[in-house]
Amino acid sequence: MSFTLISPFCILLLLTSWLLSSQGVIAAPVDQGTHTPTAREAVTLKYSISGSGTFYPYFTNNPQHPGILPDLVARILTQSAIEGENIVLPAKRTNRYLESGKIDFDLISPAWLKASQLTDPRFVFSDAMLPIREYVVTRAPAPSLNNLSGRMVGTVRGYYYHDDDEFVRVDFESERALIQALNKGRIDIAILGDLPAQYWSAQDNVALHFNQLHSHGTLHIRLRAEHAHLLPVLNQAIQTLRDSGQITQIETDYLQHVSTAQAPGNE
Repeated sequence: MSFTLISPFCILLLLTSWLLSSQGVIAAPVDQGTHTPTAREAVTLKYSISGSGTFYPYFTNNPQHPGILPDLVARILTQSAIEGENIVLPAKRTNRYLESGKIDFDLISPAWLKASQLTDPRFVFSDAMLPIREYVVTRAPAPSLNNLSGRMVGTVRGYYYHDDDEFVRVDFESERALIQALNKGRIDIAILGDLPAQYWSAQDNVALHFNQLHSHGTLHIRLRAEHAHLLPVLNQAIQTLRDSGQITQIETDYLQHVSTAQAPGNE
């Protein structure tokens, strides 16, 4: 008869293994390939929605009441459980940053865009959020200006206009600067959003004539295509906010500060 001697080290190792196993300390092997991050994990969407900086009431430059768009985007991101970072940029730089991927989305009306911009494969669009209109504006009543071909037209630097290949752009830094230029006779025609035009004309005491509707559309999130997988959750958030009345409430809170004395149709 023969015996196999077990070393004290082996006995200690076996005893330790048995003790740990009996206390449930030894865990089952982890399959590293079974965890797939959700669409919202580890992503912070950078965006810019400041427009010209005087895009009132959509953007106000007031940290306590930043405007319709900052409030709306904050609600959408919170509802979506997506982190966001608002980077305040001039409109022209916003477009450049979005195209280069330095920011991930902006807000835009497809009615502002040319056909080639609407079908740009670099971007996808969310569901609609808010109606938005812009007008051809003059200082005094004038014949209908539904044809701007060849005319010099005041515009905001960096803004999109679906037909700006037909007229001569005269760019100014903001909506307010456009109204001041109209008042001083530096330009005779401008294209302005109805709400910013109403607000700044009231602030600066400049009478305006809303001559002709230039575009009537809705605001959407324009998102870089690499984040297209986030669209379903963003659209669901938009739907939830719409159904609960929160989008209407945000808009109403700011519209009460916009004068309606010169609203289109009330001139």
